[in-house]
Amino acid sequence: MASSIFKNTKNKSIILVGNSVEIMEHEHHEFIDSHDIVVHFGSALGATDKQKKSIGKRTDIWVTGQFRAGLFNKFYSEFKNGEYKNIKILLNRCRKNWHDKTWIIEDKLPNEMKYETMFSDKEMFGMMEELNKSTKSEYRFSAGFLTILFFIFKVKNYKSLSLIGFDFFAKSTKTRRMAPLDDPKIPGYVSKCDPHSWHMPLYTVAQSSHEMQFEQDYVLMLERRGLLKWHILSDLKKSKIKYTNWLNKKY
Repeated sequence: MASSIFKNTKNKSIILVGNSVEIMEHEHHEFIDSHDIVVHFGSALGATDKQKKSIGKRTDIWVTGQFRAGLFNKFYSEFKNGEYKNIKILLNRCRKNWHDKTWIIEDKLPNEMKYETMFSDKEMFGMMEELNKSTKSEYRFSAGFLTILFFIFKVKNYKSLSLIGFDFFAKSTKTRRMAPLDDPKIPGYVSKCDPHSWHMPLYTVAQSSHEMQFEQDYVLMLERRGLLKWHILSDLKKSKIKYTNWLNKKY
């Protein structure tokens, strides 16, 4: 077994809840929370009651990379003695700057955050080579895609694996979030790309950093092989979703 996180996954139903903008058009919390283990990603941590009606009210495993890891400090008291006390943390080490040998992800994580790693750098290199993906590519694997691979190829002892809220960046919203004017790092910054995730990240480049078609096709292949169940909310065609103020902020 790859990790102590999964010592209780035997014969359990697991659902991975993606951050697609489309999921905010639905209320699937009862279906999501009916699974034994609910996995959420990044900014899903700290979701409001309104948002939880769409993405589920429970988190058993939280997947994060360097960019969202700071949420651990933001919700430190909840991780220590509150709502998040029993959440297990799974780390995504993937990045674009594989060529930078001085880059160490451990230096960029909260000091007290206890986590397990999905794939080592060596494993990532091997997987990228196997899938014919260059470390010099402008794209990197998404956290959702890597987590799917992790459960299927390294965990494997569960009863079922399901996905919901995944479209691998097919859907986006034309509404772009602006950083607060008092933000110490990027005051007033507006995203350069239409957001593909419901938490509306601030993109610094004019396109997604992940390869939509490749990840879609690969996961569809996994489903055809009977390795997972993908609950697609509508379709996988590129289209725009209207922002309906699910962040409780108007832009």
